[in-house]
Amino acid sequence: MMNTFAARASSPLLLGPGTYGMRTLIDRVKMAEEAGVDQLWLGQNPDHHDTTVVAAACLAATTSMSVGTAVLPVPGRHPVMVGQAATALTDLSDNRFLLGLGTGHPFINEFVLGLPSMPAVAAMREFLTILRAYLRDGRVDYVGEHHAAHASNVTGTGPEVPIYLGAMRPRMVRLAAEHADGLLLWLAPPRYVEEHVLPVIDEVCKEAGRDRSSISILVEVPVYLPDDHPNLYDDLEGMITRYAMMPAYRHVMEQSGHGGRLERGTIDRAMIDDLVIVGGPDEIAGRLDDYRAIGCVPVPVASVGSGLLQLASEEAFGRFVKAACVG
Repeated sequence: MMNTFAARASSPLLLGPGTYGMRTLIDRVKMAEEAGVDQLWLGQNPDHHDTTVVAAACLAATTSMSVGTAVLPVPGRHPVMVGQAATALTDLSDNRFLLGLGTGHPFINEFVLGLPSMPAVAAMREFLTILRAYLRDGRVDYVGEHHAAHASNVTGTGPEVPIYLGAMRPRMVRLAAEHADGLLLWLAPPRYVEEHVLPVIDEVCKEAGRDRSSISILVEVPVYLPDDHPNLYDDLEGMITRYAMMPAYRHVMEQSGHGGRLERGTIDRAMIDDLVIVGGPDEIAGRLDDYRAIGCVPVPVASVGSGLLQLASEEAFGRFVKAACVG
């Protein structure tokens, strides 16, 4: 059952990894809470701080917002250890923690981290089986092809931890609808969600007799106020080029009508404007409403720091929060 902090959020924000240190990040998080942000998601890259530690700091520094991982890559992590972190963060925060998980990407898993290759959906299914039993039943005895565990959870914390799954392609979307409280998408325009995500969720709910409203669909949407980002479209072209090299995101782009552009190596302004939101407050509000109209929760995304596409000043961050999250 999803906890009240997960269910009630109406003004979410995702902070991706940025170049500023933890103290500045915490200052921005407290600023966002004071402005009215009620749900914070934290990104994870292999060259930045561990997101569970960052989540602990954010939960300790705030009083009302829920804080989640979006997403915590599971390769290299044991499901019981992830469960232990989740129970600790839930206990720390009076049930304000949200656990978002993902399979990572082959390049990061295999080259950067040197981990063995695993079939993503099958391994995640076993991971979720162990994790859910540990959190919600207090006991797990399971041996699979990719994961195994014989462990107890005696903390009394766990049943209220909402589990979200980063899911882009149909098989992972199906797994999320079967075993999670919600799913998290990235760089997915409304067309893709309508045509390739919602039908899978509806099918699973019909087969399993599950209430469709019990599954939250969160779409992480990069949002930019043009005046705060010099050379914005050049930088966005570079960002999308990098994501197009990852199979899951390339699939979304192709199925969203951009396959020809990718084949030609032409990431033009029309493609960028389909995948991200660029504009003033009214334009941002209208584009976010497009997601709400199809039953999704759009989560505006920003990074705090001085690098490309990051918000370098407190003033710029304040403008972003007002325009994209609480305006």
